[in-house]
Amino acid sequence: MKKNFTAMADLIPAKNDTPYKRIFAIGDIHGCFDKLISLWKKLSVTNEDLVIFLGDYVEGGNQDLQVLSWLAQQNQNENIVVLPGNVDFALKDYLQNEFKPTTPAESELFNGVCRFIEILPLYYKIKIGGRDYFFCHGGINPRQSLDNQSKESLIGYCLEIFLEEYNGDAVIIMGHKSPRKIKQLFPQFRELDTLQPVRIPHKNILLLDTRAKDFNGYLSCLNILTGEFWQS
Repeated sequence: MKKNFTAMADLIPAKNDTPYKRIFAIGDIHGCFDKLISLWKKLSVTNEDLVIFLGDYVEGGNQDLQVLSWLAQQNQNENIVVLPGNVDFALKDYLQNEFKPTTPAESELFNGVCRFIEILPLYYKIKIGGRDYFFCHGGINPRQSLDNQSKESLIGYCLEIFLEEYNGDAVIIMGHKSPRKIKQLFPQFRELDTLQPVRIPHKNILLLDTRAKDFNGYLSCLNILTGEFWQS
């Protein structure tokens, strides 16, 4: 499925002065490996594309290790950026502080998961046509500059402040909460009743979590340069 994201019209760069032909952002996977592969096949990614994954790779589906293993392989490519989400850090904290491995192989496996999550950058920023495009899992603290954000802000712990106060020119591309969840939490955004990528009304914020972990949900990908999007 390939569609045009018309609500994004004024956020599409006037010119592409990056080295990439396409710039993809992919929303929350939540352990849904089958949906990830279904989406990936539709994209036909090449080395001329930039791909940014927005975090929350586990908790929801039952294919967490398959997702993490696949992402670890993809992360070796220079044009693939894997950002962590709040549930990824929650998994790491659990494995490091509570989980008790029963075999050396199990210990090595989950130590590897922790190492992988630890090395991931918290955000990715790129300037396109003179404008900043900022990719993260859970938004930012609008009272701080883009380059001075805390881990907590970037994985979603400032969501209320972010949605209510952010009025910046930089385009923030995020996952973390689906449009329908935002609608429940913030009645002022009551029109966000969708399972497609959507823009927060009157703000330069794009939401890409379309509830892949639900039976009737999707994993979504948006091309920042054109406004086109694909779903699993």
